[in-house]
Amino acid sequence: MSSALIEPRQLKKIRVQLGYTQGRLAREAGVSQSIVAKIEAGSVDPTYSTLAAISKALNSGSVGRVRKAGDVMSTPVVGVQEDARLRECAALMKRKGFSQVPVFSGARIVGTITDSHIMDALAAAPDPKKVLDDKVRDHIQPAFAVVGKDTPVDALFSLFKYLPAVLVESEEKVQGIVTKIDLMTAEAAE
Repeated sequence: MSSALIEPRQLKKIRVQLGYTQGRLAREAGVSQSIVAKIEAGSVDPTYSTLAAISKALNSGSVGRVRKAGDVMSTPVVGVQEDARLRECAALMKRKGFSQVPVFSGARIVGTITDSHIMDALAAAPDPKKVLDDKVRDHIQPAFAVVGKDTPVDALFSLFKYLPAVLVESEEKVQGIVTKIDLMTAEAAE
């Protein structure tokens, strides 16, 4: 079974959260303690094999329980149907304090819409009030990435460099959503 590669900049934080010394992690991963120290200091870029060994040690039961997407996800997933009006979507986002929501066609995810996309549509329209009567489907953007409940949280940090949120799926059904604020809140609680 393969492990998700950890983000090297997260190594120290994860190691400390698990209560392990650099030496113990090095022994578990089969690498030198000095390479762990250099990676944590950012003075060396690890090779793939070194990072894979460290990731495997961190993700294995021998080092401790690694938090998963299912541990930090928010439920229920709040979204809009593709035939909803933009004004309904904007009202939902305001009421919930969301900057983005998934778009559904029935129970199936078909895309996403963000406050930025709505603002761009309003700014480009000759009559912004008419744009608010458009269907969400007319302004839909690609769907959020979907991960499994067992995806390690450290893998999500890498995804959030490019995405505002990820959906968490289990048994082919959306179970939850993880946003940047969910990760920040989870980290603050540790």
